[in-house]
Amino acid sequence: MSDAGTHATGYTAQVLPPTARPTAEDFSGLAGPDVIWEDARWCRFTERTDLHEVRYLEIHENDRVVALAPLLLTRKAGGLLFYDPPRLAGTAGAMAEPELLEPADQERWSKLTGALPADRADHYPSLTLATFGTHHGVAHPPHRTPAQRLAVMAALPGLLTDAAAELDCRSSALLYVGEPAAAEVDRTAAGAGYAAALLGAEGVYHLAESSWEAYLAGLSSRRRTRLRKELRDYEQSGFRTVVRSGPEAIDDEVVALQVAHRAKYGLPGGDHRVRRDFDGIREELGESCVVLGAERDGRLLGFVLCLRTGEALFARTAGFAPEAQGCYLALTYHEAIRWAVEGGIRRIHYGMAAYEAKFARGCELQPRWGWFAFHGPDADTYREVLSLQSQSIERRLERVGAPATAVPSRTPSPGADR
Repeated sequence: MSDAGTHATGYTAQVLPPTARPTAEDFSGLAGPDVIWEDARWCRFTERTDLHEVRYLEIHENDRVVALAPLLLTRKAGGLLFYDPPRLAGTAGAMAEPELLEPADQERWSKLTGALPADRADHYPSLTLATFGTHHGVAHPPHRTPAQRLAVMAALPGLLTDAAAELDCRSSALLYVGEPAAAEVDRTAAGAGYAAALLGAEGVYHLAESSWEAYLAGLSSRRRTRLRKELRDYEQSGFRTVVRSGPEAIDDEVVALQVAHRAKYGLPGGDHRVRRDFDGIREELGESCVVLGAERDGRLLGFVLCLRTGEALFARTAGFAPEAQGCYLALTYHEAIRWAVEGGIRRIHYGMAAYEAKFARGCELQPRWGWFAFHGPDADTYREVLSLQSQSIERRLERVGAPATAVPSRTPSPGADR
C-alpha cells in the first residue's frame, strides 16, 4: 500500500496494491448504495475488463477511511473511449460536437486536432478517476454528511495528481462529476493544473406517483397526447412488453440482439465481448438485473437492460432488431416508466446523449463535468481542444433548452465574448 500524498485539506490518500479488491465488509460505502455504480458488485464487474487496469484510491482523514475512489489505469491507446483521457480529448462524437462551434472555432478545432498524434503515445500511461457507467464512482460511508462528502470531492484533484505521479502516468482525469460537487472540485482542480470540460448530461426521470393513472394525470396535455400516440403505434404494430428480473433475464436472445445492434452502428465488440460483458453482469449483479423486452409473435425484437437499487433504475444497455423500428421510444420511456412507477421506483437514470428525446419526455438533464491534466510538450494544445470541446457540449445543452451552469473556471468574465 503506497501513499499518494497529503494536502492542505488534511486528507491523505493511498493507492491500494493491484491485488486489493475492497468489499462491502471492508468499506461500508460499497454496501447497497443508492447509486449502482458505487456498489461493491459493480467494482467486481469493472475489474473483469482487459482494457484498463483497475486500482483504488483510499482517502483518509485523521487516520479514518472517508472515501474510496476507483482508478482506471490505461497503459496505451485502446481503452474504452469514455475513460481514456488522451483519446477522449479531441475525438468528435458523443462528447465533442465541433459542428456546433462558430466557423472560426471549427477551423481552429480541425487545426489543433489534426496536429495531435493519432496514437497520443506521449500521454500514456494515463490515469482516470471514474468507473464504467459514466460516473465518478466515489463511495462514501453512509454516515458522512453532504458537507463532508463535498470536502472529500474537493480534495480529489490534488490526491489524483499524486497518484498519477506515483504510477508514472503522463496524463490524468477526474470524470463524470455532477452538481453540487462539480463547483467544489473545479475550484481545487484549476489550482492543480487541470482543465475543465463539460462532458454532457445524464438524463434522470423523477417519479413521484405510485400508479400509472396518477402519472398520466400529472402530464401536460401535449405530453400525454404524444405518449398515447407512441404507445398506440407500439401496440398496433403487434408489440407487447415483457419484464424479466434476475440473472436468467439475460439470455441468448438478449445477447444476439446486442451483438446485432452494435454491428449495425459500427460499435466495437462482437459476440465474444458482448457475451463476456453480459456474463459479468449476470454473475456479479444478477439479482439487480431487469430486462424490459418488446415481443412480437413470440420473438424478442428489442430490449433495455437496467440495474435496480432500492428506489432507482439505471439503464445499462439496449438492443433492437431492424424489425423493431418504432418501438424504441415506447419501450425505453413509456413502458419502462409504467413498470417503474408501479414497482416503487422513484428515479430512472437513462445515461448520457440523446438529449432531445430525453428532455422532451420529461427527463432532467444533469450536467457531468470532467477535468484533464496533460504533461507532454503539447499540453497547451490539449487544453485549448478541451475548451472548444466543452463549448460545443455547452451549446448542445443550450439548444436542447437545458443549459448547464458553468463551473467557476468555465464561467466567462463579465463582458467576455465566448
